[in-house]
Amino acid sequence: MGSNDAQTEQKPLLATESEEKDVNRSKKRQPKPTIVYDFLMWLSLIVTDIFFREVKFTGTFNIPVSGPAIIVIAPHANQFLDGALTMLALKKAVNRPLHFVEAATSLKRQIVGKLSRMSGAIPVERPQDLLRPGPGTITFSNYETDPCLLVGTGTQFTKDCEVKGLIGLPHSAGSSKIQEVVSDTEIRISKPFKTGIAVDMIKSGTPYKVAPKVDNGHVFNAVFAQLHRGGVVGISPEGGSHDRTDLLPLKPGVAIMGLGAVAEDPTYPIKIVPCGMNYFHPHKFRSRAVLEFGTPIVLTAEDGAKYRENPRDTVSALLKTLTDAMKTVTVTCPDYETLMIIQAARRLYDFPIKPVPLGAVLDMNRRLIIGYTRYQDDPRIMHLKDSVLRYNAKLEQLGIRDHQVEIARVGKPRVFFRLLQRVASLAIMATLSLPGTLLFSPVFIAAKVISAKKQRDALANSTVKIKANDVLGSWKVLVAMVVAPLLYFTYSLLGTILLRRYEIVPVVSKLHPLVIFCLIWAVLVSTTFAAFWIGEVGMDIFKSIRPLFSALGPNQNMLQEVQEERRRLTMEVTGVCNDLGPKVFPDFNRVIQKSIHKGLDEEEEEREDTAKSVSMRSQSSSSLNSIVSTGPSSIASVGPLENLGDIQIFSDTPARTRRPSADVSNWIEQAVISKNREKLKEL
Repeated sequence: MGSNDAQTEQKPLLATESEEKDVNRSKKRQPKPTIVYDFLMWLSLIVTDIFFREVKFTGTFNIPVSGPAIIVIAPHANQFLDGALTMLALKKAVNRPLHFVEAATSLKRQIVGKLSRMSGAIPVERPQDLLRPGPGTITFSNYETDPCLLVGTGTQFTKDCEVKGLIGLPHSAGSSKIQEVVSDTEIRISKPFKTGIAVDMIKSGTPYKVAPKVDNGHVFNAVFAQLHRGGVVGISPEGGSHDRTDLLPLKPGVAIMGLGAVAEDPTYPIKIVPCGMNYFHPHKFRSRAVLEFGTPIVLTAEDGAKYRENPRDTVSALLKTLTDAMKTVTVTCPDYETLMIIQAARRLYDFPIKPVPLGAVLDMNRRLIIGYTRYQDDPRIMHLKDSVLRYNAKLEQLGIRDHQVEIARVGKPRVFFRLLQRVASLAIMATLSLPGTLLFSPVFIAAKVISAKKQRDALANSTVKIKANDVLGSWKVLVAMVVAPLLYFTYSLLGTILLRRYEIVPVVSKLHPLVIFCLIWAVLVSTTFAAFWIGEVGMDIFKSIRPLFSALGPNQNMLQEVQEERRRLTMEVTGVCNDLGPKVFPDFNRVIQKSIHKGLDEEEEEREDTAKSVSMRSQSSSSLNSIVSTGPSSIASVGPLENLGDIQIFSDTPARTRRPSADVSNWIEQAVISKNREKLKEL
């Protein structure tokens, strides 16, 4: 898979008049956004505008302007917001509706279900969602000799279980597919339980849960129908959402959807577009997000024929290709500590322009992870790792962040003056935002309490989540969508009654009650939004006060030591990266230069990308034809088209970019800007 620059040099694929006519026919038959869908997108835009400080879509020229396509998103790190952001990206880039393959349990929820049905979601049942307690208890017949044979006491396996159904343990300790129902008291599973908790539970005798066999044939038929109409289908092949630092194994359902559809109707090629969901603190209010769309994988009639002849190897090859493609648009780490080291190294690298553009941040993170993985046993890398960990520990001890270390460069008189200025600004902003904050506080309280409860529930019912942070952001939004209108309605109703009864404002009190109600509603919304924006700037100021105190207080010497250590680490990190970078990436220097120009005129580059989109959407793709099967993957069995019901789909286990608020450290930025100009002259 080549880079975007390489793609721009390719000759357009739409070289003949007949091919252009095919595209025009595809455009005519593909689904168009409905009024209901547009309303949903407008609502999603408002929600994401409020929750996120900045949202950026990159690589949107890779989204097909016409024809059938599958958008594959990963990692699934924000339960319900992932879908909303992806749909907004397609709406902005190509004005095409996106139909997500979604868990049936989500469609049964009050709010999420209604919104999902409005968007045309395709429901799919997951076996783990159908688990129900069974009578009696189970244990191993003999774990050492046959860990797949379970025996029951007081069980009715012949009545409650079926082949290819699911048997699970309490507290989501594990589950396994049923291979054979031997008798009412004996059952054989396809794979043994591996975790120590699950094995210990079964050895001591445990209650269990069972789920029937799930037939996903109708789901595949619905997806095929949508693709044959020229539509766009979205799916997260990891299954449920999670908060891990690495991708979960992709399930074969997404590969079957593409290959099965092109095998049934090879008239139009199907493009599978990887979409990386990159969040910066996804569970926090006013965080940032970057959606990156990668090079499409094109499935042609030839791939459909290969799938009919050898489904297993063809699906394995596509799944391997898709996994590699997802890694090019996401930032994945083996563990949390590695992620912290990589992010610290990226901040310490002496990048020629600051602040570093979001796109460059993601690209640097990916490249640093690859380089770190390859050279992690190098003595220089090992020394850097220890130094960065010690540096992070000192920052935590001081209670400041890396970007605040620069405060130690300024003299005490100026620091003191800046401290007074910011305390005064904070007092003014707190006063201005207080009315709206008090009015809206029930929403914040309800969102925090309910999302925390949902987090605990999700963590208890999952074997893949670490802290279940992936559900926090979505539930904060859902709670706010319900509580905020109810709160505004209550306030407006009370205000209308008081104004009419006591004539507090005579001019307004004489108006029609409905007019008064609407006026109060508008004032309340304006007040809370004003408090919202003022409070955001005030919070930035509040966060900057602590390092100012540190620069004046008893920790001044320690802060200066950290500053010296940061300068040393910056030189060391930059030197190691510049030395090893070209060995890992031959285009290392070109990427740095490209990032500089991107930072100098990011908006201009976005306009250029948009201009290129029409000619590039059809040509920036990679075919499956060149992929050779690398052997079996996570696929248990892939049968012909008539056996699609047995295929796993899920695991059984904004329309604009907004600028962040004004930086409260402008006095530092002036020096940084001067430094950047000098470096740019040298380049």
